[in-house]
Amino acid sequence: MRLGRPLIRSRIALRIFAFNALLVFLPVAAFSLLGSYERGLVDSLENALAQQARITAAWVGQGAAGGRVDAAAAKRALAAIGDRRTARFRVVDAEGRLLADSSEPRAASGPAAPAPAVSEASDSGEPLLYRLFSAPARLWRRAFAPPSPALASADFYASAGPRLEGEEIRDALAGRYGAATRVSSGGQVSVTLYSAVPVYAGGVVAGAVLVSQSTFRILKDLYAIRLDIANVFLGSLAAAAALSMLLALTIVGPVRRLSQAASAALGAGSSLGASAAAAFPDGRRADEIGDLQRSLRGLALRLDERIRQTERFAADAAHEFRNPLAAIRSAAELAEAAPDPADRARFHASIVEDAERLRAIVEGLRRLSLVEGAADQAARRAVDAEEAARAACERCRGAAEREGRALALSVEAPARRAIASADPAALDVILDNLLGNAASFARSAVRASVAAQGGEIAIAVEDDGPGIPIEHLGRVFDRFFTYRPGEARGLHTGLGLSLALALAASQGGSLEAANRPEGGARFTLRLPAAR
Repeated sequence: MRLGRPLIRSRIALRIFAFNALLVFLPVAAFSLLGSYERGLVDSLENALAQQARITAAWVGQGAAGGRVDAAAAKRALAAIGDRRTARFRVVDAEGRLLADSSEPRAASGPAAPAPAVSEASDSGEPLLYRLFSAPARLWRRAFAPPSPALASADFYASAGPRLEGEEIRDALAGRYGAATRVSSGGQVSVTLYSAVPVYAGGVVAGAVLVSQSTFRILKDLYAIRLDIANVFLGSLAAAAALSMLLALTIVGPVRRLSQAASAALGAGSSLGASAAAAFPDGRRADEIGDLQRSLRGLALRLDERIRQTERFAADAAHEFRNPLAAIRSAAELAEAAPDPADRARFHASIVEDAERLRAIVEGLRRLSLVEGAADQAARRAVDAEEAARAACERCRGAAEREGRALALSVEAPARRAIASADPAALDVILDNLLGNAASFARSAVRASVAAQGGEIAIAVEDDGPGIPIEHLGRVFDRFFTYRPGEARGLHTGLGLSLALALAASQGGSLEAANRPEGGARFTLRLPAAR
């Protein structure tokens, strides 16, 4: 895995940017919908021109007499409209001759004073941003737009003379609504819409009213809208990039550093050591990444401690195995070389004794490894501590009788039952080890007392033996530690108390060692009380 992946190539950063890029969807959608909006505006403009033509035709028709349109009346009607008009009005008679024109003849293609034209042939008047955003639409129209018939020029009527013979005029003089679209003059990208309606006088067509207007104003407004949308698009894109960079720096960066720290810890060696925990600093971030960092640090510390325990376990086991193995080898060599059968029998007995000691050590290590660091919650249930202590004392009394020892064992318990939460099998092993250890040191008596203390059940095992030397009080739970002065080498492996401590921890309890003021040792087991 490449941990040094640049931020721009991070898959998470790319996903964040892709998600934030949805911010630009609305500007792009609005930009693409402006074509439909433009067509709607053009249709509305044509409808408005038709309505204006109909109203003007009705007005002019009221002054027609003898089936003819009076030129003076037509001019008065157009003059009455005045500067309130935005379109050009022309009135023709039944022959198509021009009777009245709201504009000067020199402005034949549209309103008297059209706005400055925007040329499609030259983009010099358009900002660079507009040209960039309009380029895809222009390429689309040129490459994929279906062909359409070429439009005539709005200069069609410029040199027509006194008679107007456009198709829309012919339709109107025939009694129908007429409409035409022509390219605006002056190199504009706009078109000019023409609407013609008949003028009726005495039930016959006496002339026509022609209303025309360029779409330049619409396109000019749409041009400004497109430019604004382009600015919004760039702003949204910049905001998406900035937000993506911020999220990438606050999410991808810390995650990548955690990955690098984990890789460095794994590559540090077979043992995690202190450097592994140092690779995950105790961060103070109050979010999920901070929680992940602290969890990884805790995991590194736990793994380090577990590995240290395993290393100490292996070292202790190797050290403890070395002496019996060396004794077995030495006894075997001596037995082979000994000429006396009695000596050989003595050496063989020593080999059997050391082999039995090895067996006991292996069995103790196996049991210890199964429970050390474990916490089996599922096996716990309510256990009567007094009954468990009395049963353990009976087993200890039986073992003492088989060894030929007279040992007084007693149990003291409160009047109220003391119910602990523990695995019964684990509790039996703990009590057997504690009572067996106490019996091996006791002179004549061992006592087990049970008490309920708050939310705990305390079981104390006491003996009247010599007690624990002060210098060894902190070592009694160490693996393979045993202190029995004056006792010949036996089968005491020094694992019983270690196993009891591990089992107590696995049950959520604790085990403590102390000396009694009147003499002897006291081991106190504390377990959580059953709820």
